[in-house]
Amino acid sequence: MKQRPSFSDDFLVGIGKVDSEHRQLFEIAGRVYDHLNDPGEAAFAAARTAVAELIDYTATHFASEEVQMEAAGYPELAAHKELHRHLMAQVRDMEMRVEVGERYVPVELSRFLYNWLVQHIQTEDKKFGRFAASKGLAR
Repeated sequence: MKQRPSFSDDFLVGIGKVDSEHRQLFEIAGRVYDHLNDPGEAAFAAARTAVAELIDYTATHFASEEVQMEAAGYPELAAHKELHRHLMAQVRDMEMRVEVGERYVPVELSRFLYNWLVQHIQTEDKKFGRFAASKGLAR
């Protein structure tokens, strides 16, 4: 990844709380990126901190998003929950790899976070945003 991940209007799904939480996830990904060129242990320390924050915040965000989807009667809730479980498993794998000190994990983590955020928001979360808007539930 050549530039710092940053949230833009391209990632808005039209649901205030979800958009705010997505901004925070981009900030976490940005903090990982900020430390990619740190020497040795500094990059791993930053990655450890970011992964811990990511796991905590992602779990909170996913739970919040799922509650909103359930309240809206979102027909793809079960599939979306499964995507969330899969993403959390990937994040936990990254956490384990950071802990054992794999050399390229900070770079991989930064790429993973950015790609996951972009792909998940642009496809799955925007689907929910469109559904919520169609029901008059967005913003």
